[in-house]
Amino acid sequence: MSGFPVLVRMGMACWVCLAVLLGLGPIAPASGADGVPSASASGSPPLDVTADRIDYLQDKEIYEADGSVVVKQGSLRLTADHMTIHSLPGVLVATGHVRLLDPKGDLASDRLELNVNTEAGVLTHGQVYLNSSNTLVEGRLLQRFSEDHYRVKDGRFTNCDAPKGETPAWRFQFKDLDIDVGDSVAFKDGWLCVTDIPVLPIPTMTYPLSIRSTGFLIPNVGYDNRFGMHAQESFFWAINPSQDLTISPSYYTRLGYGSDFEYRYVIDRLSRGQWFLSYLQQTQLPNVSGVTNTGQDPNMARGLISGTHTQQFTPDWLLRVQANLVSDPNYLQQLSNSGTQRALPSAENNLLTTRRLPYGNVYLLGQYLQPLQSGGDDTFQRLPEIGYTMPNVSLFNSPLLLGADTNYVNFFREEGFTQNRVDVVPALATDVIDFGHIVGFTPQTKFREVYYTRGAVDSSSQHRETFWAAMEATSKLSRRYIADDGNALLHTIEPSVIYEYVPSTNQSQLTQIDQVDDLPKKNLVTYMLRSRVLEQEGARGFNWLDLTLAQSYHVDGVQTQARDFTPGVVPPLGSVTQPLQPATTPVAGKKFSDLWMRAVIGNNLPQILPSQLEGQGFGRALGSGYRPVINKYLTVDAFFDPYRSTVSQFNTDLRFQQSTHWYVDIGQRYTRDGNRVRRGDIWNPISFNEVYAPTAEIQFLTAGGGFRTPWGWTIGGKGYYDIKNGKSPEYDIVALYQNPCKCWSLGLYYLQFPDRAQYNFMFSLTGIGWTENYGTAVLRTILEPLLYGERGLPWAAPGGPYGRAETPIPPPGGAGRR
Repeated sequence: MSGFPVLVRMGMACWVCLAVLLGLGPIAPASGADGVPSASASGSPPLDVTADRIDYLQDKEIYEADGSVVVKQGSLRLTADHMTIHSLPGVLVATGHVRLLDPKGDLASDRLELNVNTEAGVLTHGQVYLNSSNTLVEGRLLQRFSEDHYRVKDGRFTNCDAPKGETPAWRFQFKDLDIDVGDSVAFKDGWLCVTDIPVLPIPTMTYPLSIRSTGFLIPNVGYDNRFGMHAQESFFWAINPSQDLTISPSYYTRLGYGSDFEYRYVIDRLSRGQWFLSYLQQTQLPNVSGVTNTGQDPNMARGLISGTHTQQFTPDWLLRVQANLVSDPNYLQQLSNSGTQRALPSAENNLLTTRRLPYGNVYLLGQYLQPLQSGGDDTFQRLPEIGYTMPNVSLFNSPLLLGADTNYVNFFREEGFTQNRVDVVPALATDVIDFGHIVGFTPQTKFREVYYTRGAVDSSSQHRETFWAAMEATSKLSRRYIADDGNALLHTIEPSVIYEYVPSTNQSQLTQIDQVDDLPKKNLVTYMLRSRVLEQEGARGFNWLDLTLAQSYHVDGVQTQARDFTPGVVPPLGSVTQPLQPATTPVAGKKFSDLWMRAVIGNNLPQILPSQLEGQGFGRALGSGYRPVINKYLTVDAFFDPYRSTVSQFNTDLRFQQSTHWYVDIGQRYTRDGNRVRRGDIWNPISFNEVYAPTAEIQFLTAGGGFRTPWGWTIGGKGYYDIKNGKSPEYDIVALYQNPCKCWSLGLYYLQFPDRAQYNFMFSLTGIGWTENYGTAVLRTILEPLLYGERGLPWAAPGGPYGRAETPIPPPGGAGRR
């Protein structure tokens, strides 16, 4: 026998084919079962061929290996009972228990025939397992026509994990399957089988292989007892690697028909946007309790536009746009599934561009508030506002620090007069002046000049000058306790006292639009104590206690009038929707404010804080992709009235989670009838100079949580309860079943609103896709603390169904929506 170089390459990619490069170097003589390793002349990993017997038929230029044939090269391993290599036509034939292993997957067959020159091949009675997608494909005949084109005859595939010899929970059975690698899979004469029992015929089906491919998404069907049956089908258009558009026509049997449009784009690494448009041609007035008799025409077009855009022109120049517009003020209250959206007083739209300068920052803001529950055509809009902010800089290299805040606002409204305002606020301060490194003093002062083109009563121009002077004293005491195991307990106490003075000014002629126009006198001492206990264990920290106490004392007179924001109270000027000066009511002010206490007991430092961007369309929502907080803590926020020796406000939030087994969230809100403490102002966010007008008692409770069961179900819920009025404005109940191998899941939800109930289901087949509806966001919010990152969920989970990263917006040339 003599050796000669042979190169064999074969590929099986994506769902039914495994991309494999198998290089066969020069085969050296071997005897019996002893393998002879050899190095390839091309520098590829050495080849090791072993067999009971290897023969070379020189006249036919055929190599034959028989009996326990094993071919190894690098991480590749090919085994068979018999192997024949025809060197002239370049054909390799392996028979009997053929198996090919590499890091990407596992191929098994009765017979493998491969043409090395054309790279075409045939597997007979074979199967391919793909590690990346946990997919098992088997068929009577698997054909490879080219690098990108494959066909399987009389086969089936699944993503379920099933022990050898057991039937998977589900799999597709087909007569003919065609694969275009990187594009799509298409099969015909198929069935969806559950435990190998055909349950759903599928005459034909085409499924995209790439993460972002143009095509139809799984339909969504639901029911609402007010709006009737709901059906929606979505078409996803991958315009290019950085843009996509989803078009989703929908129909409600007792509401109307329309469509949703969602457009996402990425310009560069720091510039992107996402816009959502919902159109509804209403044919029946929605039967919503409390808002039905609004005088609306039942046959009307309704819609919503929401979205964001961020544009980073240069490292110093940024543009942000946010839009939330609806066709009519009742849109969200009647149609949204979000309690927050249904209670919004107005929808905010703004355009903000900022430019960083060598000294300070300049900005341009345009803000439009669309009235919903409050306000009207006489609502003031900031169109535009231009401002400049300069942080404290040393004045002539002295300890004196100079800062400034200046802005110009054009207040525009559709009805009523408009006005302009110029606000100039220079500030002087110093660095902290230490006394014995125990107490530090910081003197501060701000001068404010505000000019108005007109007043609240007449069109004559107005101006107001005032100043704010303050002296703050701070200190910090700390002590570290070291345990025998090396862990440390750090206790810090941070007391502070600030005295503030603002003289009384006449603002009875000014239009009261924001805090700049309402600057009451201030002769106030505010003292605060913060105490923290932090446990340090190596590089980790656990916050056992974060306690803050604060109270203010009026050095001079006390408050005698308080602003009354009670709905329907007629102000002295303007209208109910736009009070130029809010109504006031007499109050008996006190020298000492209520004592404020805030305590966080437990770990309030999660690894990554969760965030959720809630869209405006029927409660649509996008998850952030960040891990939900797994935490144990109690937060208490309360006010104590020292004159009545009772609590005036008491709010608590308790969260406790035991790994991914269960969690509980409980929140409570209580406010006693009477005056409401106003916390902070434009000068100092931690001060209690005023109270609001008395209001009625409030008692509210929120509760939520979830738990896993031993039977594959994860159950959760969230509810809101008005204790004072004895009713619940909303409660949500959700459940999700995952089979043991998590290759499919079933989600159920029930949402009860004050005016209607909604329920539906969602279903997922791992690696295939999932149904999505308006309850998906609710189910995900409640259960994700327990299910984060798991495979087979009916939503886009971080890590994907099998390790694919979640991207809410497609990155340039990257993965996005499937």
